[in-house]
This record gives sequence, C-alpha cells and structure tokens, in this order.
Amino acid sequence: MATRANTTYRALDLVPIPEDIPELGVKAGDLGVVDFVYDDGRGLYIEIGREDGTSAGFVQLEADEEGAWHVMAYSVFA
Repeated sequence: MATRANTTYRALDLVPIPEDIPELGVKAGDLGVVDFVYDDGRGLYIEIGREDGTSAGFVQLEADEEGAWHVMAYSVFA
C-alpha cells in the first residue's frame, strides 16, 4: 500500500520513503528527514542519514493526484 500525502509535513519531520532506493541503502518504509517542502506540501526534499550520522543523500518525493508519494529523483553523497 502506498504512503499517502500529508500536507502538514514541515522541515525536520520524519517521512517514510515509499520505495526501495538501493543506491542510498534505503528500503521502502525507511525514514528520512524533511529538508524542504514545496507545492503546498505535495513535494518534499528528504535527507537520508546513515547509521554513523552522516548524510547518504537526498530524495525528492512528489504526491500524485490520489495522494500517493513517489520518488522523483535522488542524489547520492560519496
């Protein structure tokens, strides 16, 4: 079941990532931290952390018309 859009997300909220992103070591349901909210809450930039506290990268999420979140892009930090 897809995670539904929550228009109340704010910076520093925890958000479940809706799908696996192996390049970041992320499995669907893993949590990331909201860095930036856009498009009235229907778009999010999420920071993905590693267990050692460093950043693994960023994920851009957008909600579709039904409110389900989808990964639009991601970037991996070395």
